Amino acid sequence: MITIKIYGIDPYLLRNISKDATKKIADLYETSVDNINFLAPECLYVHNGVEQNTWNVLIEVHAPKKVEVLENDAFKIIVQYVKDVAINIECVFYYFSSDNYHELLNSDYPRFMSEENTVNVDTSYEEYDEKVEEEDEHHHHEISEDDLYLGNAFEGFEEKIKKMK
Repeated sequence: MITIKIYGIDPYLLRNISKDATKKIADLYETSVDNINFLAPECLYVHNGVEQNTWNVLIEVHAPKKVEVLENDAFKIIVQYVKDVAINIECVFYYFSSDNYHELLNSDYPRFMSEENTVNVDTSYEEYDEKVEEEDEHHHHEISEDDLYLGNAFEGFEEKIKKMK
């Protein structure tokens, strides 16, 4: 299992990077494409209080110790695909013993979702949004003091709390 984490890019850009780079990385490491995975957490890369996303990108590669000798070649392949979405790139390789890798795969399902086995559901909420907007137009009113409760919302609770102590 080789995991490539990229911090500081738009996570949706990772789809193309992964699609283009996976086979080359798998070939370099002489492993199956099923053993190559990418992550792009939705996060902010910040330096000295200023957001750095896409200006600076940090890549972490987690791989078995046995492929460490291929590190420079792996870096060249990864950078080839990331350089178009970043100005500056840093990359750190982390290695682990294969003895420290474990997995539990469910044989009732395919190992990975793919374009062929993924069901796309229409998640459009246009109809719902239009209905809510209509209801808002008919029931819209200004908030007045009559709508606000100005009393003590905790009245009586203070005494109950004191008795519990």
